[in-house]
Amino acid sequence: MSQVSRPRSVFIDEGVLDLNYVPPSLLHREGELRLLTSLFRFIFTAPYEMTQRVIIVGGVGTGKTALAQRFGLNLMAEARRRRVRARYVHVNCRELRGSLFRVLLRAVKALKPGFPDRGYSSSELLDTLMQVLDEADEQLVLCLDEVDALIDAEGADAIYNLTRVQEERMEGPRRLSLICISKSLDPFRRLDRSALSTLQRNVIRMSEYTQPQLADIVRSRAELAFRADAVPPEIIDFISELAAAEGGDARYAIDLLWRAGKYADLAYAREVQPEHVRRAAATLFPALREEAVRQLSRHELLVLLAVARFFKHSREAHASTGEVERSYRVVCEEYGEESRGHTQFWKYLSRLRGLDAISIRLQATARGRTQLISLSKVPAEELEREVKRILERG
Repeated sequence: MSQVSRPRSVFIDEGVLDLNYVPPSLLHREGELRLLTSLFRFIFTAPYEMTQRVIIVGGVGTGKTALAQRFGLNLMAEARRRRVRARYVHVNCRELRGSLFRVLLRAVKALKPGFPDRGYSSSELLDTLMQVLDEADEQLVLCLDEVDALIDAEGADAIYNLTRVQEERMEGPRRLSLICISKSLDPFRRLDRSALSTLQRNVIRMSEYTQPQLADIVRSRAELAFRADAVPPEIIDFISELAAAEGGDARYAIDLLWRAGKYADLAYAREVQPEHVRRAAATLFPALREEAVRQLSRHELLVLLAVARFFKHSREAHASTGEVERSYRVVCEEYGEESRGHTQFWKYLSRLRGLDAISIRLQATARGRTQLISLSKVPAEELEREVKRILERG
């Protein structure tokens, strides 16, 4: 008896959607990468003669970590090519609970893997780090990601000591440079004025990604991670719109793409569909609050049900006002209610924006302008089930 073959997975390489994956090129961050590279050019042109301190600031998902890690990989590749002894070590301070001891231990063990975990103070570990660099005759760029956790836990002294350790070795070769990553400059205001002045000399600010930029990022990852044609252009636009609404968060966009692909596989679908994206968004940010839905009027609930019904049976990511209004009239007939006029219907629809599940945007067309409605973060089937339950309870 032959077995029924299941459709192939929509994925060909999920690894490129891992949040720790560092792409070979950073879309829309080329300028920042060139600047960071130029700030550390001395490692090759004048090795051991100077050090550098750089701050990278930006909101969540703006590419701060990816920028630093891509720079680090490029630095070490260039060092191997030129036969220059230089290393890059990336440490997440929040992961290490803001402990200077753990940060320094991680750095030392990256350079000397067999180093013991105990028996040293933070100041001794800092001296040991410099000694290890001397013994290997290396230059080190130490990246302190989420450095605010270190400042919160250890105070200003932690950064002060890291910035000053090189000044205490005036006669010796320069070895330790720093990159600090933070969401803002606020944590640094607690530092000593002299330490702050040296750190703030080089600040790279990462702006939020725009919707078109996010679409480029999603498209590039989809091309690497998915089978051809498994992620249609409208899905890329849909995901980038949702990520733009979350503050231009590229991490959110990539995670959303991956989760949507997993839901497509669960449904044995050959391509990612809008409903898969909505299900994925619902797992990332729960947008449908039951108490908020219960406060809606009966006709607002009917409009919400109409939206759910439309998207449940449509593979489109957006609907026109007319399409949802026609669905609303059908729903009213089903529930024995007289449908309201267009103006009142529009008022109901506008109020539903407050649920953070429905979004409405204006789009220019050949005939003028039209309103496009989308169901952003809640699966249509789940929304339909919840609204029907509330309507049936009266």
